Amino acid sequence: MSMQEMTAVITRFQATTDALAALGARLAIGEGDTVPPEILAALDEVLAAAGVTGLDGLEPQQRAMMAGLIRTMFAQSADLIGCPTRGAGWFYTDPVLLEGVGRASMMMPGLLRGSGELTGVSSLLDIGTGVGLLAISATRVWPECTVTGIDVWEPSLELARRNVAAEGLEHRIEIRRQDILDLDDAGRYDCVWLPSFFFGPEVLAAALPKIIAATRPGGHVVAAHYEPPPDPLPRTTMRLRTIRDGGSVLDSGGAAELLRGAGCLDVHPLTRTWPIPFGFVTGRKA
Repeated sequence: MSMQEMTAVITRFQATTDALAALGARLAIGEGDTVPPEILAALDEVLAAAGVTGLDGLEPQQRAMMAGLIRTMFAQSADLIGCPTRGAGWFYTDPVLLEGVGRASMMMPGLLRGSGELTGVSSLLDIGTGVGLLAISATRVWPECTVTGIDVWEPSLELARRNVAAEGLEHRIEIRRQDILDLDDAGRYDCVWLPSFFFGPEVLAAALPKIIAATRPGGHVVAAHYEPPPDPLPRTTMRLRTIRDGGSVLDSGGAAELLRGAGCLDVHPLTRTWPIPFGFVTGRKA
């Protein structure tokens, strides 16, 4: 490939990058914010060209959630460019990135309840709780639910403790520094959230017996996995991000195989009613 051809590729990708940044910026602008009118008009022009409309229909929390997701994407991309030779694993310390991942995860409990199969959860184990925002969201989605959030990444846990305290939810959310392989609860949870994209295959296989032991009889384990569109580019970029962050690249079949292998019954994917690239496979403890 010549220098001219490479420049053309970069220019083509730049338009998509700038459009995503414009969307993130527009979502982050609140009603009371002052923005130079020419910049605001230019942002809206970009979104119109991209066919993005109806942002006013989003609630403030939803806007913050999506803006945080976009900031996280850019932060992870910057880490890839800045540290292209680092090994696989979760090494992020930037609070903006960590909070962004957490804000994006806040939609997950609502999606689970909206599937119609997990309408009532009383005790949730949030594996890989990060900054605790999924746990906080779960207490809103299931008003009687208590949550135990476990993680080993102290930069995230510090933020999780702060977020839980800020919401006054210490009586409903327990944040633990605990490795998934050291889980020792017995028959405590009626729902376990297992994000496969944060854990390697060997870790998942070794941890599942402990996860099943921690689940109540009849309780559910929900294995979350990425479900990218069939186009090669988003599929391969999502695979790259998952591998680099130390996670497992699973589809619904792979997630189901893991749960069946651990002894779960009635293993099946939840019906997708959402456009985001995530899928959930649930299995029930006997």
